[in-house]
Amino acid sequence: MSVKIWLTEAELAYALMAATARINSTKGYSYENSHLDAEELLRLCALGAAAELAAAKWLNVPNFVLSIDTYKDEPDIWPNWEVKHSEYASAHLIIKDSDRDTDRAVLVTGVNPFTIVGWLPVHYCKDDLYLKATRQTAISYWVPQAELVKVYDSVSQA
Repeated sequence: MSVKIWLTEAELAYALMAATARINSTKGYSYENSHLDAEELLRLCALGAAAELAAAKWLNVPNFVLSIDTYKDEPDIWPNWEVKHSEYASAHLIIKDSDRDTDRAVLVTGVNPFTIVGWLPVHYCKDDLYLKATRQTAISYWVPQAELVKVYDSVSQA
């Protein structure tokens, strides 16, 4: 089961504003990517921020505020949710070695409506079964959707 989440025009504009701020305030982290032009980078960052808003709606987080320069220092959504987004409906949940083992990663796919596909604790994902080497990251773990915890209409923050 999965859940569709629609964002309003105001929420999408907020995601774009947060993406712009994230790119401009890098706190030593580089968004530079040699294979993406600036427009595509902004589009992908805005979709990532919008996916965080969609996940926060699913989690019933009141007054959710997108972070600007926390990167891997804090979860995307308190207390321990890391949001992973792909435009592709069949996407895997991709976990990097730098993702915190104490977090829960939620896979969000699509573009308004966003689909909350499922989730798993990050430390479960870091298993040799899912290990994959790619050109973009030396170590990553690709978890198929069929292995994620299924989601329903909404959940509490607990």
